[in-house]
Amino acid sequence: MSYDGSAASPSPDNSEHQEVTDIPIATLIQHLVDAKKALSSVGTLWRANEIVSAAQTALGESVILTARTGFLRTGISQQVRLLEKVRSGIQVVYDDGQTDFENVIKNLDDADDRLKKTMDTLRTTMVASALRPADEKPRSLLDFIDENAIEATRSALKDTIDFAQSARSSFASSIRTFDASRQALKSAISSAPAPTPAHSSPIPPLLHDLRTHAAEMALLLESLTSHFDLCAKAVKHTEGGFLALKAAASNNQLPAGVTVSGVIPSPAASSHLTPISPEERAAMLRVLAADATELPAVVQDLDLRLQEMEAILPHISHHVAVARSAYSATTAAFTMLERLAAALPSYIAASTTFATAWHTAKAALNDQADELANMRTFYEGYLASYDGLVLEVARRHGAERKMKSVLAKAMEQVERLREADTAERKAFRREVGGGGL
Repeated sequence: MSYDGSAASPSPDNSEHQEVTDIPIATLIQHLVDAKKALSSVGTLWRANEIVSAAQTALGESVILTARTGFLRTGISQQVRLLEKVRSGIQVVYDDGQTDFENVIKNLDDADDRLKKTMDTLRTTMVASALRPADEKPRSLLDFIDENAIEATRSALKDTIDFAQSARSSFASSIRTFDASRQALKSAISSAPAPTPAHSSPIPPLLHDLRTHAAEMALLLESLTSHFDLCAKAVKHTEGGFLALKAAASNNQLPAGVTVSGVIPSPAASSHLTPISPEERAAMLRVLAADATELPAVVQDLDLRLQEMEAILPHISHHVAVARSAYSATTAAFTMLERLAAALPSYIAASTTFATAWHTAKAALNDQADELANMRTFYEGYLASYDGLVLEVARRHGAERKMKSVLAKAMEQVERLREADTAERKAFRREVGGGGL
């Protein structure tokens, strides 16, 4: 179809219509009506322009969203690495405290076990009967010890251990909360769609296709306009055109928007038209006839191109929706990062609080372990003193037995000497006859 409506020379495509020398006025009127109806396709161009505009807007939005998403993801990744370093430092504090706690508890258990063994020895060591009144029931060395001091120390130990355990539990709870927040942040980042790099975005080539379609549609619509103008010109330069057009209007054969005065002037005004030669008229009619045959194809081409554009737009919209989703998910992750960053000082403070609490508890536990060791040393000395006392009593009893043995022997000798003396006195009295000695 001719885009400029020129009738100066026939084109090769119009060779089949070169023999056309005249067209009935009724046919010209019909061509005019058809051309006007075809011009209603201007709506397709408006829609095409809307699609191109929407695609351009989508491209701009996609570029901005992709850039923002990439920037946020890079920043979040850097912050996550810093969080991992903080987490490692916190874990070192926890592990050191846990190892230290286990070592201190082991030392306490060993000290308590040694004290228990000493107490068991005191419990099974009965006081010798020689060291207690005869009417007193048997008692062990443990009965002479006030165990309240031991229980008080053990109670203090339990309180200190509970304090340390509470500090550790609170610290562990803080770590779990920290880990949960970190894991949620990592999950949010990993599940967020990655932004499509600008160089691989499908929108620019699709937008190029849309612009190509829109440009072609503009040319097609321009050809339709030229064809309509050519039809109007042919009617104007055809005898009886005014009356035929007026009759068509009275019979409602003209489409909306087409008026007689708008197409052809009155017969009085027609006298002022620039006349055209028969050759020019024949060339004009040949072009008009050729364009009229192409009219349905042009209208169909407009519709097909618009359909292709309508089919392309959802792909662009989908890509923008993906970019929006990626940006939305990334901003949600960034919000989580902000909350985590706001809570980070409390996690670090929990680490410091635990370290301080454990330092205090450790000093108290070591002091209490020393108390247990001192008690054991005291009771070991008590047991050793009792053993020495038993040995001393045994020694004294042995010495007393020896003294009694020596004394018994001496008394026996004295008795023998007394008996010998008595016998000698009796003999002396018999010899001297005296009764006084």
